[in-house]
Amino acid sequence: MFSSILDFDASRVLFKLDQERTSLKAERRKFVRWVNRVVSLHSGEAIEEFRISFDLDKSDANDICKWLKFAFEKKVKRLELNLIRSYTGLSDAQYTFPNMYDSVECSRILPLGISSCESLVKLSLIEVEVTEETLNFFVSNCPLLEELCIIYSSYLKKLTFNSPLIRLRRLEIASTGACKSVEICTPNLRSFAFYGFYRIPIALKNVPSLISLSFGAMSPVILIDYMNQLSGCFSQLESLTLHTSIFQDYVLAKCPDLPKLKKLVLDIMRPSGYESLLCFTPLMSVAPSLRELVLKLQWSENFMRRTIHTVKAQNRHLGVEVLQIEGFAGGDIDVELAEYVIENAPSLKKIVIDFRRIKPNVFRKYQNVMAKQGEADVVDSDRMAIAREGAALLKAKLAAGVELIIR
Repeated sequence: MFSSILDFDASRVLFKLDQERTSLKAERRKFVRWVNRVVSLHSGEAIEEFRISFDLDKSDANDICKWLKFAFEKKVKRLELNLIRSYTGLSDAQYTFPNMYDSVECSRILPLGISSCESLVKLSLIEVEVTEETLNFFVSNCPLLEELCIIYSSYLKKLTFNSPLIRLRRLEIASTGACKSVEICTPNLRSFAFYGFYRIPIALKNVPSLISLSFGAMSPVILIDYMNQLSGCFSQLESLTLHTSIFQDYVLAKCPDLPKLKKLVLDIMRPSGYESLLCFTPLMSVAPSLRELVLKLQWSENFMRRTIHTVKAQNRHLGVEVLQIEGFAGGDIDVELAEYVIENAPSLKKIVIDFRRIKPNVFRKYQNVMAKQGEADVVDSDRMAIAREGAALLKAKLAAGVELIIR
């Protein structure tokens, strides 16, 4: 009996490599032998999922092509190449996905022709060099393809999908800075995520099914630029996620209305405590249907205390029922936002506080590795004392019937 899910995940080893300075080349050889052995023994007719998660590079191209050929011959439905790099391998040349419009390269992984990839439902390429032409090949020739995730490809200079026949429902792109434009026109798209470093033109056209947007930028100024470009879609959104850092005294510009928004996620990178998340409260004011607010804090090592700020709500947030704070530190930055919600959300039913520290994670670069290691660190005793003090302060201000859950 052979499994239909082949998940080759050795990402735990990457932390050992960086911490103990062990040989990356030796670990790569062990990983390749492991995959080759399993693939050679597998005699099942089809596989649901084929996943590679390890630091491999250009020198492993022949083996990777053999694995891709195997997966497509088995009519794979979900394919992921996550060649996440350890610090040890940062200088190594990234693997390049075969050019699917080159007949020789295409035949290496699709010897039976295009029909070999028609069962593909999900394609994820993380830290893999891939061109727009190759992505369009899969989008055009895989009638069942619903999810596409491209993370950190310097070969991707632009991305354009314009066919109304495309079934694509979820698209996620994280750019190294090489991507200069994105234009999507597909009526089935429900979720779109883009993480970038620079201002680029982004256009979503004829996307009536879109209900979820996620943006990431190191600067909130660039983040707002992305939002302004896609403001025409905001009236239909039910979920909005923002990944960014914030500046001290930053003021959010006027936001487009979000009449159907139910969930808002603020994923804030490396705050030190001087900043204030109250700058995001105007987003809540233009979202009358908001039910859940999620705050994720990836704290910097320098933790500062200051006076808690207050701000008058533009209008009360009558629908907000749940506030969740991951990486709660009991600092002024998270306590003051929680107090704002407590005071201005009369329908609040539950606050969920997670003390564990979220590790810094710039645009998902080490996301899968962290998930295996446990994404959150244990907090030292001094910081835990501050966090518990902050939680106690919030508990004292809760109205009767509001539940406080501490994890």
